Amino acid sequence: MKVFLDTNVWLSATIFSGLCESLVTACADRDWLVTCPLVRVEAHEVLARKFPHLPHAPALFDASWSEAPLVNDVAEPADDNDARLVAAAATAGADLFVTGDKRVLGWKQSGTLRIVTPREAWIILFAPHLKH
Repeated sequence: MKVFLDTNVWLSATIFSGLCESLVTACADRDWLVTCPLVRVEAHEVLARKFPHLPHAPALFDASWSEAPLVNDVAEPADDNDARLVAAAATAGADLFVTGDKRVLGWKQSGTLRIVTPREAWIILFAPHLKH
């Protein structure tokens, strides 16, 4: 299983306790995570802009993010980081792209890559007997 987390999921796991944090931990424990450098760039930009009062947050993010194997960034489309992240996940052979972004969730699938919410990912990965 390969799981690619969108930047917003990584950030939620870094800043708040809850589902995203549990998802990162459980997937990392199973070596299911993959990521790309663009996630780190976006995360650091958001942390600096929205969470300057949490100076330790970039180091916390880096500590968990660095545990995931890196795949290459995708350069196009240059004006749509969301599409670039989904393309990187698909190119890496990820099974799930996990995001809270409603626009990206509307894409549903990219080839064999399923685009799902954190809750849907949890059910698929750890509670498959529940409806999804």
